[in-house]
Amino acid sequence: MPPLSVILLTSLLALNALARPAAEPSKRHNRHRRDCLSPSSAQEIATNYGLLISNYTDTLANQLLAPNFIDYSESVNTLINSCPQGSAAMPLPLLAPTFSNRSAFETGQAQQPQINFNQLNLWYTCDTVIIRWETTNTANITDVKPVVGLISMETVSAPEGEGLCGRWIDTVYSEFDAGAWLQNLQEAGICSGSGSEPVPDPTVDGGAAAQAAPVAATMTPTVSAARDFA
Repeated sequence: MPPLSVILLTSLLALNALARPAAEPSKRHNRHRRDCLSPSSAQEIATNYGLLISNYTDTLANQLLAPNFIDYSESVNTLINSCPQGSAAMPLPLLAPTFSNRSAFETGQAQQPQINFNQLNLWYTCDTVIIRWETTNTANITDVKPVVGLISMETVSAPEGEGLCGRWIDTVYSEFDAGAWLQNLQEAGICSGSGSEPVPDPTVDGGAAAQAAPVAATMTPTVSAARDFA
């Protein structure tokens, strides 16, 4: 039998542990917070972002996107520089925002042709929705190459009565296989692939944002995987 002093020390340590408050969970990623995304709201945001691209209306854009919405995509900028589509498409530095506000997105997206857009996977955190997607008809050719990409959508709380599920999409990060997409366009004779316009100085504000992304799609919400990062 252990000495009485050891028994007393063990008891004191146990009482001390019980008296400590539980560690506070992360406020940003705790999915049990009332304002965190649920599985259904994450999917609704993902699906409507796709619908926004395939069946564009200002009403849906204003409902889904924050006024100061910003979109980053080196892949889209590569296609804009190599094969611009639509009068709003202007050359961009590769790392510049593709769209710097909601109005710019509305101007550019309205000019884009439709493609199919199949959701392959869905993940989400307390405030971010991430989808993996595939498109298989970026050009009207027989041997079209599939293009797979990832889109990360950061959300913020919207004013009462606005937004979707009480949220706006605030920032998007989107990357995909721009090489395969560009090759499809070249083989279809849509462009040569060598941009003729100089890339503007990133320090000059020319509404960089009024650029048109060659991404217009039909969302098919066929989710093969859904996971909560929280």
